[in-house]
This record gives sequence, C-alpha cells and structure tokens, in this order.
Amino acid sequence: MNHSSNDLSGSVHGPVVQAGHVGQVHLAPPVPTALAGLPPAVPEFTGRDEALHTVTAALRPDADAAPLVVSTLAGTAGVGKTALALRAAHDAVAAGWFPGGVLFLNLQGYDENRYVRPDIAVSVFLSALGVPDELFPPTFEGRLSLYRSKLADLGARHGAALVVLDNASSTEQISPLLPGSSIHRVVVTSRHTLGDLPGSRIVDVGALAPDEAAALITRTLRIRRSDDTRAEDEPHAVRELTALCGHLPLALAVVASILAADPDQSVGELTAALRDRATRLEELTYGDRRSVAAAFELSYASLTPDEARTFRLLSLNPGQQVSVPAAAALTGRSVPEVRRLLRALRNVHMIEPGEPRGWVRFHDLLRLFAEQRCGAEEDRASVETAVDGLLTHYRDAARAATERIVTAARARGHDAAAEDWLDTERLNLRSALDLAQLHGRPALALPLAHDVSWFLRRQQDWEAGLEVCETAVRFARSAADRAQQALALYNKGDFLKHKQDFHQALPVFAEALDRYRELDDRTGVARTLHSLGTVARRIGRYADAERYYAAALPHFRETEDHPATGHTHFNLGYTARHQGNHETAHDHYQRALDVYHRLGNSAGAARTLHHLGHLALAMNRPAAARGYWERARSAYQEAGLPQYAQEVAELLTGLAGPRAV
Repeated sequence: MNHSSNDLSGSVHGPVVQAGHVGQVHLAPPVPTALAGLPPAVPEFTGRDEALHTVTAALRPDADAAPLVVSTLAGTAGVGKTALALRAAHDAVAAGWFPGGVLFLNLQGYDENRYVRPDIAVSVFLSALGVPDELFPPTFEGRLSLYRSKLADLGARHGAALVVLDNASSTEQISPLLPGSSIHRVVVTSRHTLGDLPGSRIVDVGALAPDEAAALITRTLRIRRSDDTRAEDEPHAVRELTALCGHLPLALAVVASILAADPDQSVGELTAALRDRATRLEELTYGDRRSVAAAFELSYASLTPDEARTFRLLSLNPGQQVSVPAAAALTGRSVPEVRRLLRALRNVHMIEPGEPRGWVRFHDLLRLFAEQRCGAEEDRASVETAVDGLLTHYRDAARAATERIVTAARARGHDAAAEDWLDTERLNLRSALDLAQLHGRPALALPLAHDVSWFLRRQQDWEAGLEVCETAVRFARSAADRAQQALALYNKGDFLKHKQDFHQALPVFAEALDRYRELDDRTGVARTLHSLGTVARRIGRYADAERYYAAALPHFRETEDHPATGHTHFNLGYTARHQGNHETAHDHYQRALDVYHRLGNSAGAARTLHHLGHLALAMNRPAAARGYWERARSAYQEAGLPQYAQEVAELLTGLAGPRAV
C-alpha cells in the first residue's frame, strides 16, 4: 500500500505547499523571542515617591484606555530618568500588568556615534518579537507594519506589553516605535521635553530633595559594605557633599562610588575636595563610565551654535537666575530671539525655569559646565562685550524702576511692578557690582550702586545696603576718580543718615565734601553741606546744623535749585527755633513758605505753616498760631495728607483749653 507521510518538525513561518509525494520536511527551530529584556532596577534607587506614583499609575491596566498611554520622563543629564523608569517598569511587571512582556531599547539619542535610527530600532524589536531576519520586509514601512501587527497579535494572545524607549532625543526617533494598540503602554526617557509627542504624559524629573540625596549616599554605602557607617557618622558632611553635587543622582552616584572604593576616606575629606569650583566637575568622575561632565557634553553637543553660545554666555550673569531682557543684553540679540533660544535650552533641560515666570536658572553643576565652555570657547572681546551689555541693562533697568517708584510716590501711588522687579533682581543687582569691579567698569557700577542702595534702604535691608555702599566706595577709590569717589562717599553717608547712624555718617559726608570742593562741584558741595546740616540737627547739634545749612544756601541759589532753597530755609527756621532765635526762625520759615507757594508745593507749604504755628505759640501769639494752623489744615487736605490735617485740627481744639505744646 502506497501512502504519503509528512513529518513536520520545528515551526512554520509562511505556507508549506504539498505537491505530489513529499517524504519529510525539516524546518528551522522556532526563533526565540526576547520579551523579558528589561535591565535590572537600580538597587540604590531612593526617594522619588511622587514621580514613581505618577509613572506607575499611568502603567496600570485599563481596558478603556484610549488612545495609547505614553509616559515621557524628561530631565537633564544625570538626573535619574532611567533609574525611575526601570523602577516603575519592574514594579508594574511584578504586579502582573504586562503578561505580554517588555521591550526595552536604549536609543542613544545624544551620542552621534551610537545613535539608534528608527529603522534599526524597529528591526531590533522585530527580532525580539521572534521574527527571523530573512522574513523582514525589504522596506521600512513594511517592517513598521509588521512590528505593529506583531504587537497587536501579542496583545490579543497574551495581553499587554510594555515598551521602554530610553534616552530618546526627539519625537521623530520615538514615533515609529509606538504600538498601534492602546492595550500596550510606553515609557520614554529624554533630556528633551517632547511636547509634540501625541498622547504623551510628561513627567518632569528634577534633582533629588536634600533628604533623598543624603539617603542615597547612605543606602549606597550600606549596600557596598554592610558595616559602612560613614554617612551616619558624618551627617553634616553628607549634607554639604550632596549640596555640592547639586543633589544630582549621577553626581551622587559618583561620590558614593569614590567613597565605597576607598573605605578609609572620610566624607569630610571628599567634601573638601569638591569645594573648589574650578575642579569640581573633574572630581565628579569615577572610572571610564561615570562622569558628570561627559554626560553634560552629550547634551551640549546636541545644541545649535546659537543655543550653545547663549548657554555659555548665560554663565556670565552673576546671580542665580537671569531674565529674558538680561539674557538679550548678554547675547546682543532681540528679546523675541533670545526668548526662543531660552525655550530651546529649557526644552533640552540645560537650564531650568526661574521664579517668577520670565526668569531662568542653571542647575549648579550645569552652571560650572557653562563657565568652563565659556572660558574655552569665548574670546576676551566677546566676554567684555557681553559683560558691558549686561551691566548696562542692569544700570538702566534699575534707574527706570527707581524713577517709576518715585514718580508713583509723588502722586500718592504705588508701582508694584517696579517694586517687584527690584526685589526679584536684588541679588543680580548686588552681584553686578562685583562683576563691574572685576571688569573695571566704574561708570556702570556707581550709578547702579546708588539705585540699589536706595532700594535696599527703602526695604530697610540695612546690612545689604551698607555692603553695597562700601563696595562702591572701594571701587571708586581703586579707580582713582575723584568724582566717582565723591559720589560713592555721598551715597554711603546718605544711607547711614537714613539708617539713623548719624555719628558714622558725619565723617563720611565730610570726606565727600572735601572731594566735591576739590572738584569745584557746587551742586555736590551744596547737597553735602545740607546733608551734614541734617545729620547735625538730628543729633541735637543745632549750631553746627545752622552753619552747614547757611553754607549750603548760596550754592542752591546760585544753581537755581529752588526746591532745595525752600528746604534749606525751612531747616534754618527749624534750627533757629530750637536755639530760641524766634525772629530768625520766623524769617526763614516765611522765605521757605514763599518758595513753596511759587513751586505749588502744597505739602511743603503745609509743613511750614504747621511749624509757624508752633513758633507763634512759643512767641505767645495764639491768634497767629490759630491762623497758621487753619491754613496748614487746608494745605494738608489739598496735598492729600489727611492724617496731618487731623493732627493740626487737634492742635486747634487744644487752643481753647490748656496751652498747646
């Protein structure tokens, strides 16, 4: 009896055609799949509770999920995105959420020599899904269709799969790898914020909190050697060490490895080695594989020339954060241009958002990296040009803000925006003075110091304001410019006067007066004499005050400074009155009143009438006092000073009873 016998072994990929008599067909063994290739989770993983919860929640199975859920972990180099992704993936797999398995691929998005193109990535995943190379479709579109079909079949047969795309640099690198079925889940890590990735749920990954950073050091040392107690023994050193690392997980992993490799090295010793800003990035290297600077280099290499130059020049700003207009001044670009460049740098996490909106800042270690790149790539001329632009911006912006505040105050108003700007830029403005001194720019620094000290005086930040004044004086002395020295000295004396440190103010004003007299600067001489008079008056030295005011008066008249002339007559009246020279006091008060009337200064006129009333009462002229006070009350009301009008009204009421004081 003749019969046919087919003996098939292995697995069939494509049709098997039987024609006539076939004895035996031996096929290739099944192509293995690689659906459990998830790298191990980082055992030292610490903290990140909120971010881990967010990512894990997005991975949770949901039959109604549509469209596809893609979690994108975005953050700067070395911030721990991959460690977070792996921890979440392992937790999800352990929970049984992905019976279809896991596909993992490091896309090497920031390494031009190892960059994984989408067509290569699809081929890798097809192999992992069990498709032999000889059955790959010849075109990319064909392979892509097969990849998605295999994932859909996997989902139908076994359940959801997880696709982890690590270290991607663009949406274009990722999009072809997204499954077509919403049953699956995708986790992406990138140094870019991929805002154009459809369906993406962005999770921003920042540096660790200080407690988490310290716990990471402790946990790592304990894992390496169970009896290593250095972190527990030196908690203050650990705190400083983690701060010097900017709480960046890569930097923390480096220092933990250094400590683990040398059990005799104390935490304090390593901390001391990192205090030097010039060598800190070099110190944050362990072996050939872990280097903070090398990680930053890959991100830096991905920038366009304009973005890279902006990144470098931002490091010249002396404060912790920089505004868009200041960045425009640094780079010599328009505000719209620099706003676009800053947005690109933020998108790749080379800079971070500042506070409030409109300011940006560096991570501490990225600032050091930017400083190094600036020193290596920018010539002296470009640095000087950038510094001049920045200092000019701060000088002009501070002047504009103070003028707006003064103008608003004169109108009995308040310019909150100008106040807020000065408060936000306080550190930058103070630090700009040191930058100006470093680059020898007294003409830019001293006007800035005047406005900054004025604002700090207004804020009653006496310590910081005095420091600004003293910095300006030192700078002016080193510049050997008598005009700048006179201005710096006067500003310091004026600050001390408002601080009510009158005895310290006197010698400073006296030195300023000498400089102005050497320069034959009559305006400077006049206002310094007037300030000396005010200081002497405030400490009860009325004869000295009268002498200073009297010396200032002809200078104000000569320069036709009518407001100052009125104020000086008023102060001469005040000092004469307190010395019992009533007729002289009356004469000066009347002269002041005439000036204020000509100038339309209702507040000055009201104040003078108020004092004339006290003088008349001291001269036993109650009727005259009543007349002055009635006029003063009307003038105060006209000037919008109702509280003083009420005070005068009470004096008028007192005239009917016991003698007013």
